[in-house]
Amino acid sequence: MIEKKVLIFLYCMLSFTSLKSLNESQIEEEIKKIQNSHANDPHKIIALSADIYHIAKNKGYKKELLKINSVLINKYCEIGNFKKAIALCNEIEKLTSKNDTSLVNSHRYKASAYIELNADNESLQELKKALEAAGNIELKNDRNYMKALVYKEFVTYFSHVNASIDSVMYYQNKCLESAMIIDDNKEFLEKKYHIMAVAYMNLGMMNAALGNTEEAVSKLSKALEICQDKKYHIHKDLGVSILNEFAWMYYDHEKYDKAAYYADQAEKAEKKVDMPYVRRDIYEVGFKAYSALKKEVPARKYTNLYIKLNDSLVNIEKNAVNINEKDILIGKQTPNTRTKQGSILIWIIIAIIIVISLAVWKKMYKISDAADTENTIAEQDEHSEAPNEKTINIPDYTTKSILLKLTKFEKSQKFIKKDISLSSLANDLDTNTRYLSAIIKQYKKKNYSNYINGLRIGYIKTKLIENPIYREYKISYLADESGFSSREVFAVTFKKETGVTPSYFINSLNNDLIQDDFLQD
Repeated sequence: MIEKKVLIFLYCMLSFTSLKSLNESQIEEEIKKIQNSHANDPHKIIALSADIYHIAKNKGYKKELLKINSVLINKYCEIGNFKKAIALCNEIEKLTSKNDTSLVNSHRYKASAYIELNADNESLQELKKALEAAGNIELKNDRNYMKALVYKEFVTYFSHVNASIDSVMYYQNKCLESAMIIDDNKEFLEKKYHIMAVAYMNLGMMNAALGNTEEAVSKLSKALEICQDKKYHIHKDLGVSILNEFAWMYYDHEKYDKAAYYADQAEKAEKKVDMPYVRRDIYEVGFKAYSALKKEVPARKYTNLYIKLNDSLVNIEKNAVNINEKDILIGKQTPNTRTKQGSILIWIIIAIIIVISLAVWKKMYKISDAADTENTIAEQDEHSEAPNEKTINIPDYTTKSILLKLTKFEKSQKFIKKDISLSSLANDLDTNTRYLSAIIKQYKKKNYSNYINGLRIGYIKTKLIENPIYREYKISYLADESGFSSREVFAVTFKKETGVTPSYFINSLNNDLIQDDFLQD
């Protein structure tokens, strides 16, 4: 662990030393490399971006500072450091004029961050500021494109606060209307039609949930038409999702021939993009549709494909928690000679760097972003469930503080986020993964995964009991709404938590046969 910290420090110092001498155009090239990078580790991107940020700021490169700020904001949001993202947004607002797209994006980012922090009023105020700023943009296409993005954030906001579906649809339509009046020029063509396709798909899904089949078909068809037109360059994964929605919509309305047709089309299209969880969804509706049609051969085909893929995905999810432990074991099996050579090389580099870095040590200490290094290390332990947590001595005041924050977290309903992890939650609660895992096990009597899933099931049970419209939604929608990755995981967890399947629970509610114990948390 110490060697890893040293290497991270050396990496940052070498990067900073080499970047410090770059001029404005060279800094802009470095920013482009980061923006086009396919690196999956946000912490690594933050480390390099932080260096460029400080250099651009110290040298007064305003344009480059705005660009790298946007990168940092996105990555801080990605790792769950929303307070840092908001601070950077505030800095952007000091650098921009009232008719700048950067100002609109700053308010949008802040709105998203405030939602994650459960500050709904602040989020709404930022969205209003974003819309006002978008209206001040002089260029028509820029103005309408930014308005479309802001309206899209309004959709997210009103969904988050459980507003009526009419409110959500209103802003989705406003997003669509703003996108439609953007000119079809080269710069905006792909962006315009991507927004339109997503908006049409979302409106189709909402109408399907409300039982407006004709309108749902119309909207989904328009979305699919855009995706299949090559001149718009829409990524194929969106088209696959639309075909899958078509299949499930027709299955829910017992139009099994059409459901089977769209399942077949979705299966063919998915082979070009590789979306395993959507593929499992497609296989499921395929075997259900063909079974209803009593067509044994295709039904058996989809059943076999579904079982094989589902087993594979379940194994991947189960094995994920052991990945870090296996990596550690592999590391221990490395030959001694390689270990010694590596250690010698590290100390040679350290000696060289110490000579170079003494003069800049204090400055480097300020910008090395130690918090991000801690987050990087914590991410590696995310799924380990703190194997030695029984021996952890957690101070009483720390335990009480974490339990209080967990209570607030449960009330905030942030547990329905699909990407919430032990690491991101620990970061939100200003603690570490070992403390958090140990306290959840001791006081909640569950491991982290079961704790989060239990909260999700309790959330959707309340929705089903208190809001009858939820009983009309299909299981996949309920799974998605409560934060599960698939309807299968949702159904298994629901039965584990309640003792009955989701369908039985809904039918019992509709028939007024619900038992008292179902109403208990």
